[in-house]
Amino acid sequence: MALEEKDREAAFISEVFHSLSQPLTALHCTLDLALERDRTLPQLRASVQSALDNAERLRQRLLLVRALNDAGGSEQAHEPVDLGVLLGELSEDFLPLFESAGRKFELEIRREHPLVRANRVRLTRALFAFVEYLFRYLPEGALLSLCLDGSEDQAEIRIQSASCLPLGPEEGNFTLPCSCETELVRRTLVAAGGDFRLVLCEADRNVWLGTLPWA
Repeated sequence: MALEEKDREAAFISEVFHSLSQPLTALHCTLDLALERDRTLPQLRASVQSALDNAERLRQRLLLVRALNDAGGSEQAHEPVDLGVLLGELSEDFLPLFESAGRKFELEIRREHPLVRANRVRLTRALFAFVEYLFRYLPEGALLSLCLDGSEDQAEIRIQSASCLPLGPEEGNFTLPCSCETELVRRTLVAAGGDFRLVLCEADRNVWLGTLPWA
């Protein structure tokens, strides 16, 4: 393992420990205070609610760690995947979420039966994680647009928004800041397979281009 990757793993483990220890410590302190004598019923209810909130935070972080482990699993065989159907399902999942948050989501498919060769589960997970990551930081009223087209050799997914984040993948090398959230995005993209590429457009920093060879 390269020194850079070792440093990334060490930083990630430290981030995971910090992310889990925060709600766990808060949960312990809250329950300890709840056991004190002479506390009024409202104070006790507030302590229990705080404990529940921190328990939920801890549960969500544990689910994220499990997802990270799944994203780094062993390779699986690639197969023909209808990219139009996959993106349509992605749109159905995200459209209600975008609308409820006062944001816009658009999908345009310019190819009929766009079959690519990929691991469908991992490719779905990678695109879902990436769109969800962008959604978290889009301002109210912003538009996220996906357009599926391609050349003779490969399919091209053009992902455009008013505030794409500088995740920084270059030729398959990902230089994300180390956190549970961004590491999940990085690992799912890498695990989608060697043929899948997602790069930030040099000419327009609000555009990401995902490419896959046709099946």
